[in-house]
Amino acid sequence: MKVVVFCEGSTEEALRTGLREFVQARVRGAGRIGIETRSLDGPVMRKKLGRLVELSLAKSDVVGVVALSDVYPDFHDAKEAREALKRFGAVAGRDPRFRPHAAQFDLEAWIMPFWSEIAKHLGVNATTPGARPEEIDNQRPPSHHLRDLYAKAKQRYEKVLDGAKWLTAERLETAAGHCPELKSFLNSLLEFAGADRLS
Repeated sequence: MKVVVFCEGSTEEALRTGLREFVQARVRGAGRIGIETRSLDGPVMRKKLGRLVELSLAKSDVVGVVALSDVYPDFHDAKEAREALKRFGAVAGRDPRFRPHAAQFDLEAWIMPFWSEIAKHLGVNATTPGARPEEIDNQRPPSHHLRDLYAKAKQRYEKVLDGAKWLTAERLETAAGHCPELKSFLNSLLEFAGADRLS
């Protein structure tokens, strides 16, 4: 059995391993659930999303499909992004086995809870841009703050490599405690997998 997660290309690569290990560690008994992350070419709200969701749900081994989009720069907030995903999901958007989710304002919001640890790792001093990662200004989203933090250390922030480094299976629950949209996303995966939700 598996859950299919559609997301933007670099997000898919950054989350792939952490998500699989996070969900599998919470599946009861000897059960196994696959998390298949699939990249769309460009933002997930492309017109082909609906057909891809329908094709995935038609497979006997697929128990659920999740679409994940960034809010920045196309939407005002996560609610607007989720509604867009439902519309692009067409008929599948009304199927309970399809769940739309959004990273507000981008994937990097989910890395922000580790800001102090990252700064220490980089050997720089920098105060966190906000106590609530998913409320950091849409005009200057978390990815821009991380880019600047790495630049301060004369390094370059790499979404795939650094995203995977800081969003490991062990860290996702910690990040979810600071990020309601991440928690909702993870709970959809856990529900489809038959595992307990994060409280």
